[in-house]
Formats: sequence, C-alpha cells, structure tokens
Amino acid sequence: MLEKPLGISFAETPAGLVVDDLVADGNADLSDDVYLGDTLMSVNDFACEGKTFDAIMDVIIDAQGPVKLVLAHEAVAPEPAAAPTPAPAPTPAPAAVPNGPTNVTLAFVEAGSTTPVAEASLDGNVVLRTAMLDGGRELYDTWGKLMNCGGAGQCGTCVVRVLEGGDLLSERTDAEVGHLGSGKERNSYRLACQVEPRKGAQGRCVVEMKPTKK
Repeated sequence: MLEKPLGISFAETPAGLVVDDLVADGNADLSDDVYLGDTLMSVNDFACEGKTFDAIMDVIIDAQGPVKLVLAHEAVAPEPAAAPTPAPAPTPAPAAVPNGPTNVTLAFVEAGSTTPVAEASLDGNVVLRTAMLDGGRELYDTWGKLMNCGGAGQCGTCVVRVLEGGDLLSERTDAEVGHLGSGKERNSYRLACQVEPRKGAQGRCVVEMKPTKK
C-alpha cells in the first residue's frame, strides 16, 4: 500500500504500463517494493490488463487513502559465478561531497511579474509541489485543482517556471520532458511534483507560479 502522492511515472508499452521513473525519496522510492521496469498489474484490485492509460490513471486519481499496487518485477539475469577474490586494494579516499545542509530559499512571483510575493524554504526532504501547497501558494488552475494526479507526474498540471537558480534544483525528468518539451525556451518550465533541491545546494531560486505556457 502506498500513500499519495505515489512518486511514480508510468510509461505505456505494448505489455502494459511500466514504471518509467521514481521521484527520489518519494513514497514509492522509499517503499523498496517498486522498481524501474515493473509492470503494473492492478490498482486497488482493478485489473490493468487491456485497460487504457487514462482508465488506469482515473483509478489512481480517484483512490481515497493508500493505493494498493500489484506490480510484476522485471526478470533479473542470474549473476555469473564469482571470480577468485584478489588481494584487497588500498582504500581510496572518500569522494568529496558538498559541504553543509541542503537549503534553497524559494521566492515566488506571480505570472509575468518579477516581484516576490512570498518566500519558502526547500530542503532535501521536500519536493517543490509539497512546499508550495503547504505554504498556501497558487499551483493549479481550475482544471488542475479538479484533475491533478496527486503528484504522480502523470497529469502535467503543476507547471511552474524557474526564473533564477535553476542550477540549485534536480535535473528535469522524462515526465517533465514529455509534458513540457525540451530546448532552451522550454527547460525553465518544470513540474513542481518532480522538482527537489540538489544535495548540498544552498542559495535562492525564483519561481513563477502558474506561468503562461509558450
């Protein structure tokens, strides 16, 4: 059973819906029961075989409380026999990691404006969607309020535009490229449910709420 938002992006294939991406530290990622390449067999006892993508997403969106997913794990080839153990090599020095805690300050502006109307903090345990909703920020238009997928990366309604500080945030996911496109003009548009700060990032990020899509 997974709480919403699930933190899963599905892709439609001839074999059915498969797990295409997981939001880092999202509910599915932390469960240790969901893996990339898994095939979705049922949702809350609703059999997915032969069903359309939209029909399955409707079941997930309409679910109240935890969602029961039945997944078929991708077959894993057996590991080859272990070779003789060589003599231990000297232990290398640990790789350098960013110093200090992750802490990104978010400055929110209205569409078409550059004047911040509110600020919030984004640390390593929170995605942008959660920070915005918890802070009472405007994220969805009327359609999005009714039809959003709860942060699963499926509906493409939680669009924001990063005006400054995009290098402090995670890379765009396949779900974002699929919904928003790519290229110099498109890369500043993000899905809030897919955005988290980079590890160790510290600085200020300006986020435009409910931008006009180009």
